[in-house]
Amino acid sequence: MLPRIAVLAVMATALPLTIVHAAAHGFELLSDQEYRSEQAARAAPGATLIPKAADFDAPAITVVKPDRSAPIQPPVDIEVRFTPAAGATVNIASLKIMYGFLKLDITHRILDAPGVQVSPSGLKASGARLPSGNHKLIIEVADSLGRTGRQPCEFTVK
Repeated sequence: MLPRIAVLAVMATALPLTIVHAAAHGFELLSDQEYRSEQAARAAPGATLIPKAADFDAPAITVVKPDRSAPIQPPVDIEVRFTPAAGATVNIASLKIMYGFLKLDITHRILDAPGVQVSPSGLKASGARLPSGNHKLIIEVADSLGRTGRQPCEFTVK
C-alpha cells in the first residue's frame, strides 16, 4: 500500500505543473483551414449574415475581452460577463459560442480548454490561438425562464 501512496503523492505534485504548462501554451480555437473556409463563405456572391435578435428581457452579455478597439496580438484572452434580468438566473448549461458566418460551434473548444473559468456570472479563457485576420464570435446564453441573450464579438488578430 505504501508504494501506491507514494505514486499518488508524486502525481499530485506534478498535476499543478501540468495545468500551468497547458494554460501557458493556450488552445487552438480555430484552425487555419477553418478560417479559410470562413473567408470563402463570406466571399460567396450574395452571402449575408443575418443575426438573430435576443429575446426580450434576456440575459445581458458583456464582452470584456478581447479588445475590439484595435488589432490584438495572439494568443487571445476571452472574458465575458452574464447579467440576468430581475427574477431569473443564468442557465450556464445553455451557453453556446459560434464562430463567424459558418456558425461553427466552438463552445466545447473553449469550455474544455485548460484553465477556463465558467459560472453563471461569466466566462474567462486565456490563450486562444487564431489565425491572423478578422474574427466574429456569437455568444448565446439563456436564463431560467428560457429567454436567450445573444452578443456578437468582432475583433482583429494581428
